[in-house]
Amino acid sequence: MARLSKIYRILISALLALLGFSCGNGGSTADEYGTPSATYKAKGVVVSEADDSPIKGIQTVLKGAWQDDWSIDSAYTNSDGSFSLKGEEFPRQKLYVKLIDVDGELNGSFAGMEIEVDFTNETFTGGSGHWYEGTAEKDLGIIKMKPK
Repeated sequence: MARLSKIYRILISALLALLGFSCGNGGSTADEYGTPSATYKAKGVVVSEADDSPIKGIQTVLKGAWQDDWSIDSAYTNSDGSFSLKGEEFPRQKLYVKLIDVDGELNGSFAGMEIEVDFTNETFTGGSGHWYEGTAEKDLGIIKMKPK
């Protein structure tokens, strides 16, 4: 009886091993692990609504779609008021750029603002066809901030 049980276990083990190997995909495609992502870029120029002069030192923050979302990227405007933000994020239709005057009275005092950036119909370039959708870029143009 012990010998029959041993033969039975060997046959069952061999059958299960054979079934396990035959269920594979034969290496034709790679398994993917991770989260879908895309690279988002937003750029623009910040000027004063009063006289259209560029504003240096405005903090710009690229954020997700929810108010409590962490920032994806942050930068300060340079001397000509321009900024460029870039970050990799879960594919979304809308992101936000928040503008904050953090230098006080140094180059005027401006009210903060938030701009919705809609990526709904954007063409993504350079995607892998798998989890990475590619890069989408938006030029926000000239953004006018109101003096306080």
